[in-house]
Amino acid sequence: MFTASAEVSIDRPPDEVFAFTADARNRPQWDRGVESEELTSPEPLGAGSTIRTTMTSMGREMVWEWRITEHEPPRRQRVESTDGPFPMTLAWDLEPAGDGTRARFELTGSPGGAMRLMQPLIGRSTQKNLDDAFPRLKQVLEAR
Repeated sequence: MFTASAEVSIDRPPDEVFAFTADARNRPQWDRGVESEELTSPEPLGAGSTIRTTMTSMGREMVWEWRITEHEPPRRQRVESTDGPFPMTLAWDLEPAGDGTRARFELTGSPGGAMRLMQPLIGRSTQKNLDDAFPRLKQVLEAR
Protein backbone atom coordinates (compact mmCIF):
# COMPACT_ATOMS: atom_id res chain seq x y z
CA MET A 1 0.00 0.00 0.00
CA PHE A 2 1.12 3.58 -0.62
CA THR A 3 -0.14 6.90 0.68
CA ALA A 4 0.19 10.35 -0.87
CA SER A 5 -1.09 13.54 0.74
CA ALA A 6 -1.32 17.28 0.32
CA GLU A 7 -2.42 20.24 2.40
CA VAL A 8 -3.16 23.79 1.33
CA SER A 9 -4.64 26.92 2.88
CA ILE A 10 -7.18 28.62 0.63
CA ASP A 11 -8.54 32.14 1.12
CA ARG A 12 -12.14 31.01 0.66
CA PRO A 13 -14.71 29.78 3.21
CA PRO A 14 -15.05 26.02 3.80
CA ASP A 15 -18.51 25.78 2.20
CA GLU A 16 -17.17 27.24 -1.07
CA VAL A 17 -14.06 25.03 -1.05
CA PHE A 18 -16.15 21.95 -0.26
CA ALA A 19 -18.69 22.66 -3.01
CA PHE A 20 -15.87 22.96 -5.55
CA THR A 21 -13.69 20.02 -4.46
CA ALA A 22 -16.55 17.62 -3.67
CA ASP A 23 -17.85 17.94 -7.23
CA ALA A 24 -15.28 15.79 -9.03
CA ARG A 25 -16.29 17.32 -12.36
CA ASN A 26 -14.19 20.34 -11.32
CA ARG A 27 -11.01 18.31 -10.88
CA PRO A 28 -9.71 18.66 -14.47
CA GLN A 29 -9.52 22.44 -13.84
CA TRP A 30 -6.75 22.01 -11.29
CA ASP A 31 -5.34 18.47 -11.66
CA ARG A 32 -3.44 18.14 -14.93
CA GLY A 33 -3.31 14.34 -14.61
CA VAL A 34 -7.11 14.14 -14.95
CA GLU A 35 -8.42 14.29 -18.50
CA SER A 36 -12.08 14.06 -17.51
CA GLU A 37 -14.38 13.28 -14.62
CA GLU A 38 -18.08 12.75 -14.90
CA LEU A 39 -20.89 12.04 -12.52
CA THR A 40 -22.38 8.65 -13.49
CA SER A 41 -25.36 8.75 -11.13
CA PRO A 42 -28.24 11.23 -10.81
CA GLU A 43 -27.77 14.48 -8.91
CA PRO A 44 -27.68 15.70 -6.21
CA LEU A 45 -24.11 14.76 -5.34
CA GLY A 46 -23.83 12.85 -2.05
CA ALA A 47 -23.03 9.54 -0.38
CA GLY A 48 -23.68 6.80 -2.90
CA SER A 49 -23.02 8.99 -5.96
CA THR A 50 -20.76 7.45 -8.60
CA ILE A 51 -18.02 9.01 -10.73
CA ARG A 52 -15.85 7.97 -13.69
CA THR A 53 -12.34 9.40 -14.05
CA THR A 54 -10.09 9.20 -17.09
CA MET A 55 -6.53 10.14 -16.25
CA THR A 56 -2.98 9.77 -17.46
CA SER A 57 -0.33 8.54 -15.08
CA MET A 58 3.19 7.43 -15.88
CA GLY A 59 2.37 7.70 -19.59
CA ARG A 60 -0.67 5.41 -19.40
CA GLU A 61 -4.33 6.29 -19.74
CA MET A 62 -6.36 4.80 -16.89
CA VAL A 63 -10.08 4.75 -16.11
CA TRP A 64 -11.37 4.57 -12.54
CA GLU A 65 -14.91 4.13 -11.24
CA TRP A 66 -15.67 5.61 -7.79
CA ARG A 67 -18.41 5.72 -5.16
CA ILE A 68 -18.72 8.52 -2.64
CA THR A 69 -18.84 6.78 0.75
CA GLU A 70 -18.92 9.87 3.01
CA HIS A 71 -20.29 13.30 2.13
CA GLU A 72 -20.44 15.70 5.08
CA PRO A 73 -20.53 19.32 3.83
CA PRO A 74 -18.47 21.38 4.46
CA ARG A 75 -16.04 19.13 6.36
CA ARG A 76 -15.39 15.75 4.81
CA GLN A 77 -15.70 13.60 1.74
CA ARG A 78 -14.44 10.04 1.17
CA VAL A 79 -14.41 8.32 -2.20
CA GLU A 80 -13.53 4.66 -2.85
CA SER A 81 -12.72 3.04 -6.17
CA THR A 82 -15.10 0.37 -7.38
CA ASP A 83 -13.18 -0.41 -10.58
CA GLY A 84 -9.79 0.52 -11.98
CA PRO A 85 -6.21 -0.71 -12.17
CA PHE A 86 -6.09 -1.19 -8.35
CA PRO A 87 -8.10 -0.20 -5.24
CA MET A 88 -7.80 3.41 -4.05
CA THR A 89 -9.42 5.65 -1.46
CA LEU A 90 -9.50 9.47 -1.63
CA ALA A 91 -10.20 11.52 1.50
CA TRP A 92 -10.87 15.27 1.81
CA ASP A 93 -10.89 16.99 5.21
CA LEU A 94 -11.61 20.72 5.42
CA GLU A 95 -11.51 23.02 8.43
CA PRO A 96 -11.86 26.75 8.97
CA ALA A 97 -8.57 28.67 9.11
CA GLY A 98 -9.24 32.32 9.90
CA ASP A 99 -11.37 33.62 7.02
CA GLY A 100 -10.27 30.73 4.81
CA THR A 101 -9.96 26.97 4.75
CA ARG A 102 -7.26 24.43 5.46
CA ALA A 103 -7.77 21.59 2.98
CA ARG A 104 -6.15 18.21 3.58
CA PHE A 105 -6.21 15.43 1.04
CA GLU A 106 -4.99 11.85 1.34
CA LEU A 107 -4.93 9.11 -1.26
CA THR A 108 -4.16 5.49 -0.45
CA GLY A 109 -3.70 2.80 -3.05
CA SER A 110 -3.04 -0.94 -3.02
CA PRO A 111 -1.58 -2.15 -6.30
CA GLY A 112 -1.65 -5.92 -6.59
CA GLY A 113 -0.10 -8.52 -8.83
CA ALA A 114 2.73 -7.30 -11.04
CA MET A 115 1.83 -3.69 -10.19
CA ARG A 116 2.84 -4.34 -6.58
CA LEU A 117 6.47 -4.23 -7.74
CA MET A 118 5.85 -0.72 -9.10
CA GLN A 119 4.28 0.52 -5.85
CA PRO A 120 7.20 2.82 -4.85
CA LEU A 121 7.19 4.42 -8.32
CA ILE A 122 3.39 4.78 -8.31
CA GLY A 123 3.53 6.37 -4.85
CA ARG A 124 6.23 8.89 -5.89
CA SER A 125 4.39 9.74 -9.12
CA THR A 126 1.13 10.25 -7.22
CA GLN A 127 2.79 12.48 -4.63
CA LYS A 128 4.43 14.57 -7.37
CA ASN A 129 1.03 15.01 -9.03
CA LEU A 130 -0.51 16.21 -5.75
CA ASP A 131 2.42 18.56 -5.11
CA ASP A 132 1.81 20.12 -8.54
CA ALA A 133 -2.01 20.14 -8.34
CA PHE A 134 -2.68 21.70 -4.95
CA PRO A 135 -1.08 25.09 -5.65
CA ARG A 136 -3.30 25.19 -8.79
CA LEU A 137 -6.36 24.33 -6.70
CA LYS A 138 -5.57 27.27 -4.43
CA GLN A 139 -5.05 29.55 -7.44
CA VAL A 140 -8.30 28.47 -9.15
CA LEU A 141 -10.41 28.93 -6.04
CA GLU A 142 -8.87 32.25 -4.99
CA ALA A 143 -9.34 33.66 -8.51
CA ARG A 144 -13.12 33.02 -8.35
